[in-house]
Amino acid sequence: MLIATAGFAGVDETDPQAPSGHAYGLRTASRLTSDYRKRLRRGIVDVTPEEVIECMIDAQIKDWCLMGLHGYVGYLPMPRATQDVDVMVPYSQKAKASIAVAKRWPMLTQVNLSNVIRFMDPTDLDSDGKPKPVIDVMLPWGKFQETILAKCVIVDEVTGSRYPTVEAALVSKYAALVSPNRSMEKKSYDAGDFRRMVRANHQRLDRSILSELAGQVWEKGSEEILNFIELTLNDKPLPI
Repeated sequence: MLIATAGFAGVDETDPQAPSGHAYGLRTASRLTSDYRKRLRRGIVDVTPEEVIECMIDAQIKDWCLMGLHGYVGYLPMPRATQDVDVMVPYSQKAKASIAVAKRWPMLTQVNLSNVIRFMDPTDLDSDGKPKPVIDVMLPWGKFQETILAKCVIVDEVTGSRYPTVEAALVSKYAALVSPNRSMEKKSYDAGDFRRMVRANHQRLDRSILSELAGQVWEKGSEEILNFIELTLNDKPLPI
């Protein structure tokens, strides 16, 4: 069977290859999401990562860090949008952070889970009629996340943001990829972003830090994440 492939020749090579940078990536992701909400989802709550950053600073929350897309968007060559903002805080700041978010966005519904406090928008419902999450105040559920908060956070002078180092961002994605509790659909997104980050930043990765941090995910993580890096650089699938 003949498979037509000529139309794809050279297309990927013309895409941006270098990381976009945190300030630009954050600004672009925020603009895309807000534009979508204002044009197509009028009336719902529009929370931007910049506002969550401001909330953390105003409330004097200590040692917080943007996670999820807004935490690693600057390591991607092409920033994209997401509908919620993830911020991780130490357990010592849990109550203070949740009170600050609830005070700033009283229209959101708070749901307390074991490792995350979710703030849902009751005016923005999914196809099953359930409110969508807008802000996740995450708590470190593993040793590697405690290490990220303590040692692997970059403070951006332009945005006031606090975000993970590229090694910490990759290990966070790796943890999602090997988690038995993560759906395969979400792992597919995780794998795509992991690969994009590796390809855009591989020349400056500190593999010793990657290995040490991934070893805190599980006992074989130190070796496995390096294998994931090599598979990515050789354009081979990840064993997820």
